[in-house]
Amino acid sequence: MEERPDLQAWVSLGQASKLLGVSHSTVRRWVDAGEIRSYRTSGGHRRILEDDVHQLLAQGVQAASSQDTDHISELAVARVKRRLSGRRQGHEMEVFAGMEAATRDRLRFIGRQLVDLFARFVSSRTRPDRFIDDARGIGGEYGRTLVAAGVTLTDAVTTFNALRHSLEETAAQLASEAQQGADEAVEAMESILGLADGVLEGMAQVYEESLAGT
Repeated sequence: MEERPDLQAWVSLGQASKLLGVSHSTVRRWVDAGEIRSYRTSGGHRRILEDDVHQLLAQGVQAASSQDTDHISELAVARVKRRLSGRRQGHEMEVFAGMEAATRDRLRFIGRQLVDLFARFVSSRTRPDRFIDDARGIGGEYGRTLVAAGVTLTDAVTTFNALRHSLEETAAQLASEAQQGADEAVEAMESILGLADGVLEGMAQVYEESLAGT
């Protein structure tokens, strides 16, 4: 949100990053997601609303590497690559092998969008409904791409599950790093499963609509 009420205090991107204990890119993602408010100076520099920074701190968003979206994203991408590398002869890779290069590139881009959404979701406990809506949107785009490529619904779910399992494993690793209790870890995993369900719902809707149009 780009606004500057006269009576409110603002801090620089660097100051907000230092206070929250996260990277500059993480703060930018939170701004883009509407979780913290900002405006740009006449020189193009971003200023962050100080009250929103303190609110995040009060909610427990503090300096913890396992809660930095960059760290989370890197872990998830590494796990996805390892899983795909270990399945080069598997059914998932057979599905991708028959696709045009442009389609594979589009699916990689959508996969990266999902990983980024996952990272933002894990690092922020605010506005969960908005994340689910975003997940359904990504699922819809995933479905449209696969429908256009002639991929069956069964194969679409199978290929998505390879990515979903990587995200679940990443969530479990983060819970271990943060030394979460059993109840807290289970709650976090349930939230991740809800995010994955949103992707599948968006994809299933696209497939339903394609079948209805045949």
